[in-house]
Amino acid sequence: MSQHSTVFVALSTSQNIANILPILELAQCGDQVLWIESATAKKSNWSTGACDVLRQQGVTAIHLIEVDDEPASIHRVLRQHPLITTTGNIIKLVANGGTKLQMMAAAKALNGHLDELLYNSDRVCVLERERDNQPINATFYSRHQVDLSEVLACNNREIVSSHERRVWPTTELPKKPRYGLDVDYTRDCHQRIFDWIQTHPDAPKKAFSYQQATQLAPEYGDQFQAQICKACNLEINESSKIKKRNLEALYNCAHQLDREAWNCVGDDEAPNIGRELEDAVAARVVCWLKTNPRFEQIVQSVWCNVKVRQRGKKEDVAELDTALLLKNGILLHLECKSFDAKIKDMNSRLGELQRSSSQLARIAICAPSYPVFENEKWHQALSKKTAAMREWKQFKFIAFTFPHQNDATEITFENAMTQWLESYLPTGF
Repeated sequence: MSQHSTVFVALSTSQNIANILPILELAQCGDQVLWIESATAKKSNWSTGACDVLRQQGVTAIHLIEVDDEPASIHRVLRQHPLITTTGNIIKLVANGGTKLQMMAAAKALNGHLDELLYNSDRVCVLERERDNQPINATFYSRHQVDLSEVLACNNREIVSSHERRVWPTTELPKKPRYGLDVDYTRDCHQRIFDWIQTHPDAPKKAFSYQQATQLAPEYGDQFQAQICKACNLEINESSKIKKRNLEALYNCAHQLDREAWNCVGDDEAPNIGRELEDAVAARVVCWLKTNPRFEQIVQSVWCNVKVRQRGKKEDVAELDTALLLKNGILLHLECKSFDAKIKDMNSRLGELQRSSSQLARIAICAPSYPVFENEKWHQALSKKTAAMREWKQFKFIAFTFPHQNDATEITFENAMTQWLESYLPTGF
């Protein structure tokens, strides 16, 4: 390691992906990182995942400095640190971490030493670089190799090895499925699921309460108790008679077991149009990217069928149908819904997505819309469901249409994708 090098100063935060991207974009062999970890950051274990990613990407000279939460502590430590005071080192401050006062304290401590202020933009997909008395220089990311696994690792999450696929960039385009392209096939898929739903209600008929059941059929109530006594090798007499609250609990457990089993069987028997939609969405996203090169400069990768869990745990915490990772670390997820969605479930999914990547992560609900079938009952039922989804302001709604669908009431899927990602492009690009 050379005596003089570029030293990147970063303040740990719960959104550390924004810290590591400017470093990995600009770092050269021999460069160093001063990683400032406050008491809050240490307690929340914010730094471990991010520092691991830096090392895996080749930035191994990381100096972890623990400070108090008070801005004065950061100012004092940086003013005296030998990497800052050594003449010849090039000091760059990453302005994405810490609180506003902590960042101000860091900038003040580096006054006279600071070469450049770096900022991973949370509005458009660029790296902003500022030097004294010079205009801010915004550049596209082009060097860093951070992908979905690294973004998740910053928050101590990992991909569950299963059926996940990185569908872009790849050497081959994904095969276009028939669904969403073949009009007749698409109609038949929806008709099959509609017919199935007509004969399979959302839930089994609610059972009578135990009290109602024993009043309506008292002889079977006695038989219920006798059967339990027989199964437990109990004599049927007054002294061994099972208490009413226990009988009621057993009765309710039996019905709960029946309801849960009913739900599982119903899911298995239903036509699986959801997977058809997910595959079609992934293929169309990739084709859209290939025909819109300006978005290739801001999209790092596209993934589908990804399951996420906390590092070292077994339980899945998130599932991504089709996800676009932008080069500034923002994760955009297309949640595919072939018929219905619940707002409570969607809010939960958004919360976990943001905990797994960053607070800037967003979800768009992608559901079918084919006005050409507007007179068919299955499409009328689908439209009622999607009308509710369109009202959920925290989620963008992207209609999955036929590629060249010509209808004044619904723009095509590809145009909707363009509208969504245009907000991440710099002005005038």
